[in-house]
Amino acid sequence: MATFPAVTPTALDFTAPEFPVRAQTSLGGVVTRRLFGNRGSRSVLSLSFNNISDSIASQFLDVWNEAKGQLESVTVPSAVFTGADAALTAYLSDGGDALNWHFAEPPQLQRVVPGISSVRVRLEALRDA
Repeated sequence: MATFPAVTPTALDFTAPEFPVRAQTSLGGVVTRRLFGNRGSRSVLSLSFNNISDSIASQFLDVWNEAKGQLESVTVPSAVFTGADAALTAYLSDGGDALNWHFAEPPQLQRVVPGISSVRVRLEALRDA
């Protein structure tokens, strides 16, 4: 399991886990919903790291390679959630429901000036078998 760099992001967006709910609408317009499991999955964590040194930016690429892209899970340290209280940090660190973080897509790196870059990372929390 790869460990994500302990860097506080400039911006953080989190989408809570989805529950396996299916809805069906009858001809009369009545909507019936059915829950096909009691645990959520597929949380999304989008992180932006603006104006960081190239050496820190390369750590994100190293973790991508260590995790073999989207294959292996990634441990996200609590430093990434600096500023959140303990309960929120605990919720975010495991994706909201004892889930494992994986890269949803490759890290995106943008050169700002020589030696300084910005990185965007999108992680997805899944229930691994």
